[in-house]
Amino acid sequence: MGALMKKRSKKRKFDRNAAFSMNLANPNSDEKDAVQRMISLEGKLFCFSGKSISEILTAEAIDPENEKPETRHSYRVIYQIGTENSFVARTLIQAKKILDSVILREGLEKQKILNHVWTCAKLLFNCEESYHKIFTETTELMHECDAIISQYKTGSHVPPLPQVEYLEQHVVAFLGSAKRFLEASHKLLCIFYGSPCFESNFKSYREWMAENKPNQKEIRHLLEQDKDWIQFIAWSRNALDVNHSKPQFKVTIENFKFHKGNKFTNPCWSHDFREKTGGIKSEPSDIINDMNIYITNMLTFFEEVFLICIQDNWDSRYDFQLHKHTEKEVNMKCPCIYFASLKLQ
Repeated sequence: MGALMKKRSKKRKFDRNAAFSMNLANPNSDEKDAVQRMISLEGKLFCFSGKSISEILTAEAIDPENEKPETRHSYRVIYQIGTENSFVARTLIQAKKILDSVILREGLEKQKILNHVWTCAKLLFNCEESYHKIFTETTELMHECDAIISQYKTGSHVPPLPQVEYLEQHVVAFLGSAKRFLEASHKLLCIFYGSPCFESNFKSYREWMAENKPNQKEIRHLLEQDKDWIQFIAWSRNALDVNHSKPQFKVTIENFKFHKGNKFTNPCWSHDFREKTGGIKSEPSDIINDMNIYITNMLTFFEEVFLICIQDNWDSRYDFQLHKHTEKEVNMKCPCIYFASLKLQ
């Protein structure tokens, strides 16, 4: 009996190749975060939860040579946003659903396309993170600025106003990721239409499409329609002091600033693009408002480019259609807007 009890208490040997489960808790949040999707990207496995994105680190990935057979599986949270965030839902998740619903023309690889969408999405997430940092700190400091001025305006002077920490660095990060995002989004034209890669020379993409794909009117119209704000973002990034600014090609960034009449302005920026025939804006505009417009434009641009590329390149032997969810149909756990299906006869 004693020998039997000893045998039963013996630990089962760990088999790294066996099926396993793990609790994907977000160490930075106490909120419950249900898993929505598991997707393979760039040879890795990612878990998309409602409020976070995690990379699954299998024992094989950590120790590919099996030098330490006792190595356990793990994971790491790589983004503090998940499928409930529209930037996640309307880039990677929406693209995955659409690709799963259609058959593409011969020569196009769905995994390659999805990997590239992931490249675009990560750059957009970076933009959103930089914007969020400026937005959060600015919102908090606005109340402090109000309080300081109210307290001291009856005296002889007002103390220095608080400043958004690392404002310029956040702006540099935002515009850098934004430009790279637009470059990556244009590379969808290389994948779907065979365009050469022109990097940030967006005009060359439009010219190549006009010359080589004259019948693809919808994508050409979109590129033409959005060219001005796309060029503006590229110029803004290049005209920063840390990049290629010049006397008549410059973006000027201002933090919280005290003005006459005991007023103050939020973080602002202005530009001088006269060297590029882009004019000058001497009156600063609100960084938060402008960034919100830019990031919304970028998301919509990517979404529309991807949808048109899919529509122009699905297998014409099948009657596929793109549809848009009504506002009531949108799932807030994953607010995708568009989906594809076969036309019902």
